[in-house]
Amino acid sequence: MTDGLPGTSRRAADLRWMRASTAVTLWVLVVTAAFLQLVLGPGGGADGLRQVLLVVLTVVSVVLALAAVPSLLRTTGGVSERNMWVVLLLVVATATWVVALLPPFGGWGWGFLLVTAGGMLSCVVPRWWSLAAILGTLAVLTVGGALASQADPTPVVSTPVDDGTTLVVVSTLVVVTTMPLSAVWVLRVVLRLDEARRTASDLAVATERLRFATDLHDIQGHHLQVIALKGELAERRLLADQPDLAAAELADIRAIAQAALDDTRAVVNDYRTVTVAVEARNAAAVLRSADIRCEAQIDVPDLPALAGAVFAVAIREAATNILRHSRATEASLELVLTPEQEYRLTVTNDGSGPVRTGGTGLSGLTERVTSWDGTVSTSRRSDTFTLVVRIPARTAALQSEVVR
Repeated sequence: MTDGLPGTSRRAADLRWMRASTAVTLWVLVVTAAFLQLVLGPGGGADGLRQVLLVVLTVVSVVLALAAVPSLLRTTGGVSERNMWVVLLLVVATATWVVALLPPFGGWGWGFLLVTAGGMLSCVVPRWWSLAAILGTLAVLTVGGALASQADPTPVVSTPVDDGTTLVVVSTLVVVTTMPLSAVWVLRVVLRLDEARRTASDLAVATERLRFATDLHDIQGHHLQVIALKGELAERRLLADQPDLAAAELADIRAIAQAALDDTRAVVNDYRTVTVAVEARNAAAVLRSADIRCEAQIDVPDLPALAGAVFAVAIREAATNILRHSRATEASLELVLTPEQEYRLTVTNDGSGPVRTGGTGLSGLTERVTSWDGTVSTSRRSDTFTLVVRIPARTAALQSEVVR
């Protein structure tokens, strides 16, 4: 769904480049380890047959290691058929090291492809087993090398090796063991970040769809309810006896329908703003047209426009619910700034019907108000229903400043 979005092709190219660079890094590591093994391993004093066997096993290990690299880039779980190259590499590299340990000790240089194999194994086993693979490989290397060195204190290598050189070689072997996992781990982090970006993008789309659906419900539900009310009034009460009043109601219906169209276009283009005072007057007028006495008191001259839009939605939702779910004869709207420095909207009506569940109006309103650190509460006493919406004045001011 997002393949055509700007920057998607570039991100895909970056991921391909990351995979390719990781593969090249591992291939270079394998070739370097093989080179060091062939340079540091052979010794002039060893018998020729064993030297030939060690070189052949080294070459086979190199081929297996190069073939195993692509599987490392695809693996996310444990050893499987896709990782048979790693298993074969580990077997051959271990055999190479075992042959080198036979008296006389062939030297630490024959361990480079063994530690490379151990590092690759750590890339294909799950989580903490990676550490076990590395430590196990190093244990086989160091324990075997130490025992062989003690049994043969004059190891055969291409050049005389003192304790300092041996320490350098062993330290290099330890570093090589961790390099495959480091390279593959970086690649996997990049892939997970890309997946997280895709998930965030999908969530943003879903959130925007929910916001649009909520806005559409708030707007069209109110307008359609008023249109139905006025249509019923014109049809049943005025059309036969008072055609002039019926014509006026029909004109109102046409105007409301046009307003509904305009508001829908505004929601699509995300530029609809509502003044709370205008919405309160409209709600009161609609309720009065339904023979519901309504008083509206708006006393918040410094109310930020964005917070006012939230209260306007609350007033519209309350008026729609009064028309749809009650047999009210009286209602009131009051929006004030309390001494506790919070804006409070109180909407009450009599003739309250039974409590309804499963609606989306109040839940959508609650989500809006919660994002402003506010609250929505309802109560019912006898047949009187009360809706109270509170938003802290500090939050309203801060939100407005952020938008500016």
